Amino acid sequence: MGSLETWTLTSSLEERVVTTLRIANRWGYGLAGDDVASLLYGGPMKAADVAPALASSRAIVFRDGIATLSGQGDLIEKALSRRRSNDGLAGLYFGIAEDFARDLLRHSPFVRSMAVCGSTASGGLEAGDDVDFNIFAEDGAKYIVYLMAILLGVKYSLLHRRRFRRGTPLLGILRKVTCVNVVFTESHSRPFVRQDEFLAFELLRSIPIAGTRDFTRTLESNPWLRIHFPQIFTRVFADRVGPQPRSFLAKVQRRIAVSPRGRRLLDGACRGIAAMIHRVVRLSRERDPEAMARLAFLRRVKFPYDVFQD
Repeated sequence: MGSLETWTLTSSLEERVVTTLRIANRWGYGLAGDDVASLLYGGPMKAADVAPALASSRAIVFRDGIATLSGQGDLIEKALSRRRSNDGLAGLYFGIAEDFARDLLRHSPFVRSMAVCGSTASGGLEAGDDVDFNIFAEDGAKYIVYLMAILLGVKYSLLHRRRFRRGTPLLGILRKVTCVNVVFTESHSRPFVRQDEFLAFELLRSIPIAGTRDFTRTLESNPWLRIHFPQIFTRVFADRVGPQPRSFLAKVQRRIAVSPRGRRLLDGACRGIAAMIHRVVRLSRERDPEAMARLAFLRRVKFPYDVFQD
């Protein structure tokens, strides 16, 4: 990875727009014209200045206010549909996100910050979507945090099973409500091992809701982000969820993890339990080619941060 001085930004506005759409399309969605301008690769511009590139480029399809790359026109209707449903769902999803954050902070003492990501953060919610999170945790506690998040997820699947009837099934019984995309540990995020435009865009689209000061410090430890999306450093967030009183379970975890050996043993045990849960869930989906393809895709795009890739 080169130094900041050796990086050069693509000078053409069209190429910057195409790069922005290429990143968004990778996740299966188009962008509204205003979003292209604010999320523009290399730094934001006014929507009126970006509009000519959207309208004139042969590499871009721009219709009904939504832009995507040529050959990806089907994403326009998908984006329009999600924009129509988002307003009616955003309040519910952010409410669930905040409740989940309170629970996780109460029962897991190793969480440093939590950010909402995915469709909840991007403003493209559709009924049945998961509430996605990126979590930042202390070193040596990745699987302690991850297992607690999985167990708390069962609680939210039970609480909201009627509202998420169209969601992803878990073992054919419950519907998936919350999803932890990645647990980033401090040593793997300050700075990040990966330093590419895709991770930068993921961070740009994330909305921290707890531990925002720590989230900001993580970004500041990664000056390479300015090469791709300098606007990431101009955003200002306040905690939606503040520090929570520690539960008895959290205090027990902290006591065990006081010593390096105790932390390794606890994290290793949680890793084993989480791996067993994952195997059971994976077996339940092996007859669904679409679900298996999605899992394989997620492992590729999250590498090397996906669970069990350490």
